[in-house]
Amino acid sequence: MQLGGKVQQEWPTVCTAATVAVVIGLLWQCAAAVLVHEEKPVPAIFALGDSLLDAGNNNGLRTLAKANHPPYGLDFPTHTPTGRFVNGYMILDYLALKLGLPLIPIHSDPSTKGAKLLYGVNFASAASGIQAYTGHELGKVYSLDVQIQQFAEVKKEIIATIGANATSRLISKALFYIVTGTNDWLLYLGTPVGKLYTKPQYRDLLITKFNSQIKELYNMGAQRVVVVGLGAFGCCPGQLRAFKAINGTCVASVNKLAKDFNAPWRSQFLALADTLPGAQFAFQDACTALLHVRNNPSAYGYSIVDHACCGIGKYQGFPFCFQGFPVCDNVESHLFWDAYHPTSRFQEQFLDLVWNNGPPYSYPYSSKEFLMGLKD
Repeated sequence: MQLGGKVQQEWPTVCTAATVAVVIGLLWQCAAAVLVHEEKPVPAIFALGDSLLDAGNNNGLRTLAKANHPPYGLDFPTHTPTGRFVNGYMILDYLALKLGLPLIPIHSDPSTKGAKLLYGVNFASAASGIQAYTGHELGKVYSLDVQIQQFAEVKKEIIATIGANATSRLISKALFYIVTGTNDWLLYLGTPVGKLYTKPQYRDLLITKFNSQIKELYNMGAQRVVVVGLGAFGCCPGQLRAFKAINGTCVASVNKLAKDFNAPWRSQFLALADTLPGAQFAFQDACTALLHVRNNPSAYGYSIVDHACCGIGKYQGFPFCFQGFPVCDNVESHLFWDAYHPTSRFQEQFLDLVWNNGPPYSYPYSSKEFLMGLKD
C-alpha cells in the first residue's frame, strides 16, 4: 500500500519537518511531566541559605567563603572538593536521597537547565544571610533576597520546559528547604552592626524580614517550607577560639542568643502558615539537636566535640580550612569538620533526629510525618 511514500509525495518537506517538530515538542513535554515524579510526596527540593547548604554556588565568586579546595570533599564519593563545607555529604544530600531524589543541582552550574530543574535547584550561598549585606565582609555572596530572585528566573525556565500548569503543580508540591540566620548573628557579634541595635531589636528585624521573604516565595507558588533554626553555634570551634573558652566549654551567651532567637522565630513562622491558604510549614531546631548530641557524645560515636578536624589555632578554630592545613586522622571521631561546620556524620544524625522525632527537634511534628503526610 506504500502509504508512507504517498504521504511523502503529497506533503512538502517543510510541512513534514514542522509536524515532526511539534510532535517532538509534545513528546518532550510529556516526558518532562513524567520526570516531575508527581507520585512522590516531594517531587523536588529548592534549597536556599548559607554554607550549611552551599554545594558550590560560591565557587566562582570573589570571596573567602568557598570550599572548592582540599581537604573539603575528602569523603565525598568522588573524593574531590565540590564547594560543600564538609568532608562528604551535607544534610541536603541526605534529605534528597531519603526522599528518592538525586543530589540537588546547584544554580551556578551552567548544566542546571531543562529537565534537570524538575528535581529542584540549590541556590544556597556560603556566608549569606537574611540581611542583604551579610557576608559581604568576606567578598561577594548571594543574599537570601538574591536567591529568591534566582528562583523566580528558574521558575520561568521550568515554565518554558513543561508549561505553566505543570510548573505551578510542581512548585506547589516541591519542598523549599531553608537554612539561614547564623551569619546575620555572627555579623552582629563581630562587627559594629551590634552597636546599632539591641539584641531584641535585631531579632525582630530579622524575623520580620524573613517572614516577608517567605511571603515572596509563597506568592511565587511555594507552599511547603521547612526552615532549620540556628544551631548551637556557641559550641563551634570558631566561637570557642573567639571567646577563649575554657576546657572546650560551649559559649553559653552565644547559645542563649540562638535559643532566644529560635523560639520566637519558630512560633511566628509556623503562625504565618495559618494566614496563607494551602501553606504547610515546619521548623527544625538545630540548636537542640546539636546540644543533645554534644552532651551525649559516646552514644553518637564521638570522642572529640570541641576541636575541629581541619584547622589551626586553639580548638583548630581558625575561621577557615585551607589547603595544607592539618587534618585529623579520624574524621568520624569529631563532631566538627572545620571551625563552623559539623562533619557529614553529624549532618546525617541531625536528619535522623528530626525525621524520627517531633518537638523539641522538629515542629509541629516529625519530619517524616510532615513530609510523608503532605496534602495537595
